Amino acid sequence: MEGEDELQVAGLTLRGVTRGGIRTCLMVPELDLMFDVGGPVRGQLKFGTILVSHGHQDHLGELPYLLSQRQLAGLPAPKVHVPREVDDPLRRIIAAWGEIEGFTLGIHLVPHDPGDEVDLGRGVVATCVRSTHRVPSLAWIVSRTSPRLKPEYAGVPGPEIADLRHRGVVVTEAHTVDLLCVTGDTQIELFLADPRVRGCRVLVHEITAWDDRRTVDETRAWGHTHVDEIIACAEQFAGEALVLVHRSARHTREQAEDVVRARFPASIRDKVHVFGR
Repeated sequence: MEGEDELQVAGLTLRGVTRGGIRTCLMVPELDLMFDVGGPVRGQLKFGTILVSHGHQDHLGELPYLLSQRQLAGLPAPKVHVPREVDDPLRRIIAAWGEIEGFTLGIHLVPHDPGDEVDLGRGVVATCVRSTHRVPSLAWIVSRTSPRLKPEYAGVPGPEIADLRHRGVVVTEAHTVDLLCVTGDTQIELFLADPRVRGCRVLVHEITAWDDRRTVDETRAWGHTHVDEIIACAEQFAGEALVLVHRSARHTREQAEDVVRARFPASIRDKVHVFGR
């Protein structure tokens, strides 16, 4: 399907479409998560948990049709996590579509405030972070907590570790890693203000404008980030992959990749990926 892309970075697969003002739907199969549902994308029926950034139609407009298709396929109602401000109007929209279609659309709609956590099981948690957009919007940080050998036991042979466990010695401690942040639509303030965002192993950040056809001020007026802004602070990113999405239809992938090669600091350039066909 036009615009669809797939990228494998830092142990995660990013699959879907994210074009500014047109369609955003990003799937991460290793985490069994889908972010936003702004248009049809192959494979999206598989995902029973959807994390929504905000209520603009290019990020959420596909939801009623997706609910209908899941019911047609005999799939259970998905859990859809949304900003609290979206909850009530979205329920009215879904009820209206149910009235039009003649049956109730199944959905578990869960409203959230910044700071809320969603337990996704197996030690994986999604945390809401307030982003800076024209309408109430959330970024999502997905972390995983797993046991790790305590530093004092590093290098101890396996049989000795097993013996310590047998004697009741606790040799591990909980270790949490921020695997992924998906910003949704946002101004650069989110990146600048939140060290967790900058430190995520994979950061999926919107860059809507890629040249001077839209100035920084014009881009900010619509609640988005200009490439000039991320270039100025890109070296603050401490993770493994900075994935730039939500490119306006004014810009081709090739043009964006040229900007990365020519203008991003050499120290960060190899970490930067342009997503979207």
